[in-house]
Amino acid sequence: MRNSIFLGLDNGNAYTKSSEGFSCQSGFTKSDVEPITKQNLLIYQGIYYSIGNNRSSVQLDKTQTQDAFIISLAAIADAINKAGIEQKADVFLGVGLPIIHYGKMKHKFREYFIRDNIKFSFNGSDYAVNIVDCKVYPQGYAAFINIYKDYKNVSVANVIDIGGYTTDFFIVENGIINTATCYSLPNGTITLFASIQQELLKININLTEKQIQDIILGKQPVLFDADINKMIEIKAKEYVENLLTKILEYGFEFRNPTIIVGGGGMMLKKYIESSNKIKYVENLDQFANARGYKILLEQELRR
Repeated sequence: MRNSIFLGLDNGNAYTKSSEGFSCQSGFTKSDVEPITKQNLLIYQGIYYSIGNNRSSVQLDKTQTQDAFIISLAAIADAINKAGIEQKADVFLGVGLPIIHYGKMKHKFREYFIRDNIKFSFNGSDYAVNIVDCKVYPQGYAAFINIYKDYKNVSVANVIDIGGYTTDFFIVENGIINTATCYSLPNGTITLFASIQQELLKININLTEKQIQDIILGKQPVLFDADINKMIEIKAKEYVENLLTKILEYGFEFRNPTIIVGGGGMMLKKYIESSNKIKYVENLDQFANARGYKILLEQELRR
């Protein structure tokens, strides 16, 4: 008898995260021959994938390539290991889409994941899984589900999901999403990284997105001086202020509580909290969407 795994999976353009705490950059290096480094090595259909060592190009429709599916296998292997079960399992996935794409793409995204007899190896262990079902939910609101009980009696609250490629935002009223207030801007943190990289190239410095992220988070690089740190901090602050200004132009009121979700929200937490535009802010961690997908998945399958 096969085991069952229920897994929430957030297939972001910058990072892929799971409800069980798995996280990696949304990309891989592909090879027909076994690479030297075995860490995070996935083997599927005779191809070697070094998972998470870079970020793939932004994909608005992830069903156009196998990339999201390949990275999902690593997250499934991680969930099976953490559950302490045999490496044969029936998998039930909860995934998400930006709210503005949800109605149009949810059926296609669901069908993309459902497959039988998937055999692969990850970090030296062999797995055989069936993805029996996949449910698709609106991202951002899925993250909000984690704290729904705290806001179900609050008349109005803002939710802002800062992702890699997009920033999605909407209003919840007594815990229920107002679908007329759902918007998306194509300026997630990837655009911030690109702006910083272009500025640094003017002085012949080439930093990776990960290095820039570390500096924004306050981690001190070894070989770079304080002027570079200061420039990156200024750019991050400008990004946050410009983003909040754009959201205000859509008629949002920041005197109401504002819930910030997404990996970008966590990275930029200090800049958001220090802005004089926002009066009350609550930050949810980068796994909130994935945990929300799992909550919604289990609720739906229990009906």
